[in-house]
Amino acid sequence: MTKHIAWRHFFQRESSDVARLSVPALCAVRVRAMACLMLVIASGGCVNMLFSERYSNPAPPAAYDDALLSGELVFGEVVSADEYPDIDVLAVDSDMQAFVDEYVVQHRLSVSRLHQLLMTLDDQGYFDGTYEALNTQSALDTFHTKRGNCLSYTSMFIALARASGLQAYYQIVKVPPTWNATSGMLIRNNHINASLRGARYSKNMSHEFTVDFNQLQPPDEYQRSIVSDLYATSLFYANVSMEALRRGENRKGFVYLKKAIEIVPGNVDLWINLGAFYGRNGKRQPAVDTFHVALQLDNGNRMAMSGLSRGYAGLGQAELAQKYERSVRAHRERNAYYHFAMAQLAYEHANYLGTLDALDEALNIRRHNARFYFLKSLAERELGREEDARRSLSRARRYGDSFEDLRRLYAPDLAVLDG
Repeated sequence: MTKHIAWRHFFQRESSDVARLSVPALCAVRVRAMACLMLVIASGGCVNMLFSERYSNPAPPAAYDDALLSGELVFGEVVSADEYPDIDVLAVDSDMQAFVDEYVVQHRLSVSRLHQLLMTLDDQGYFDGTYEALNTQSALDTFHTKRGNCLSYTSMFIALARASGLQAYYQIVKVPPTWNATSGMLIRNNHINASLRGARYSKNMSHEFTVDFNQLQPPDEYQRSIVSDLYATSLFYANVSMEALRRGENRKGFVYLKKAIEIVPGNVDLWINLGAFYGRNGKRQPAVDTFHVALQLDNGNRMAMSGLSRGYAGLGQAELAQKYERSVRAHRERNAYYHFAMAQLAYEHANYLGTLDALDEALNIRRHNARFYFLKSLAERELGREEDARRSLSRARRYGDSFEDLRRLYAPDLAVLDG
């Protein structure tokens, strides 16, 4: 039974007994719930729980220099988090309430309200290719502009669902550390979606299912954890921060990253973002200090170690730099997704032999991966190796039930090889 179910099919029971609704036309491969600089990361999508303390309330670092969050190390003065406004990510205005009142709430059964909500959103063009990876918006702004990334659309859906009397929550999906190469940087993507409770369709159906604004959906065995609205708001601010920094708005980027950390100080990814911010601004010692805070939260975090390697090298402390670099290098060599990212970079630069070399390394570590074989087929086609490309394409199909989505997303013309 296919795991990717278009919402028009409503829902089917799956092996995990958790039904899933999907909106297949909306988002690209994964949600970017957060991004950082230098070694750029993202982290916001089965243990089903109403609330995950581990995700929503991770323990904060034991100690750190308050100056790291003051802003004075870069801007020469204390920067208040109030310089830019807080954002009510789930706010519902009169137009959104009118939308719900007109189309949704008159249905008595919760499952009917859910069906009507999705159908009406589709009828009004909310799922017509308006995905923008670097456009994080509140529920309200997403509703009015019909634009945004997966976090934006998930927020909009949750806000409308709650206004419709449905129990909807943010859900983080713990996916393997898949890496994408973008503009010469590495981005680790995790996944976020909406979990609904209590909308039982029949006595044989689960009370719980997922609405996923994503074409390629994570397998059922991946751990899923409900997170608080505050945790999702922290991820939202982190996205706003990174988008501002990409535009060169340094102060705004810092303010929203500061807001994110103040909400969830125990999220290691936020501290890595902050360390990268200091490194980008030439503040090597603050960068090192910040990466050490990240190691307090996760003493095996390779991104923090990579940041420390660069930071110590910049400070002229070669022995410490080499210590952390050795640890990172050893980890990378064992990480199939790192080699896959290198393959992506090579492919983007038309280095197709380099692409195949990196994919060989990835496949030596993780043999049964549809994405690896799919990219291999693309590189082989570029090199004129038609038979090899067909074989790789066949393996991509064999190892991934998302094969058709992969082809549609990345290479719709590849059907000629598959014929």
